[in-house]
Amino acid sequence: MKQVLLGVLASAWFISPVGAVDHNNVDANRPLDFDDAETIAYREKSFEFGGAIVKPKGGKSGLEGEAEFLYGFKKNWHLNAGFDPKFVDDGTRRRRGDIGDFSLGVQHNFNREIGNTPAFGVRADAFLPTGRGSRGVDFRLRGIASKSFRQYARLHLNLDLQVDNSPAAGDRKTQPGIIVGYSQPLGYPTRFDRTLLAQVGYRANSLKGQSGITRIGVGLRQQVTPQSVFDVGLISEVSGGAGREAFKLVAGYSTAF
Repeated sequence: MKQVLLGVLASAWFISPVGAVDHNNVDANRPLDFDDAETIAYREKSFEFGGAIVKPKGGKSGLEGEAEFLYGFKKNWHLNAGFDPKFVDDGTRRRRGDIGDFSLGVQHNFNREIGNTPAFGVRADAFLPTGRGSRGVDFRLRGIASKSFRQYARLHLNLDLQVDNSPAAGDRKTQPGIIVGYSQPLGYPTRFDRTLLAQVGYRANSLKGQSGITRIGVGLRQQVTPQSVFDVGLISEVSGGAGREAFKLVAGYSTAF
């Protein structure tokens, strides 16, 4: 009887609208690269932050941070604003601090998943040149589809187009990419507070003449309170040309208010 009751409660949680601070509703960088098609709830506010140890191939390990504020300003829409400070190898095997670029974005969910129809969404971000050496305003457009399978597991397809409006000599102006993400609640139906994540992705190299980069990752999101989630993940760029990361170890925290 207890397991039946837990199953009913967890099922209700699955089919109810969810906000960003839910272990089973995934946001980019918390802890992997892909987005869920769902937006946060109307009038919900969320603050998400984290840090990472980054080891570039052939370079010194460094630190990266990220903080982002999200606000559900309209039903099925949210705004996001963030920045990404760094203390990393500058390409000369020396570490340098960098305030990072300030970003502004918006995400829209066209529909929730119904039957065989996936949930679809779109996200657009602008990156202002506040970081060291940044020039011009860059943009990224992301199309998102999320679909359940095997009852509670979900697949997430993200299609990206990154546009660098002021590329340096030898850099590409446009960089397409694709990510396939996977999410699976662990312990259901006896518990519903933890989700396993995995991804594989491919993106064009930012440097002309260099092969594209294949990026894989695995992560975990753990519900800490009804309004907060802890996340941890490991990402590696396993193939591609110059400029790729050997590994990136990520940890972060999200809270709603």
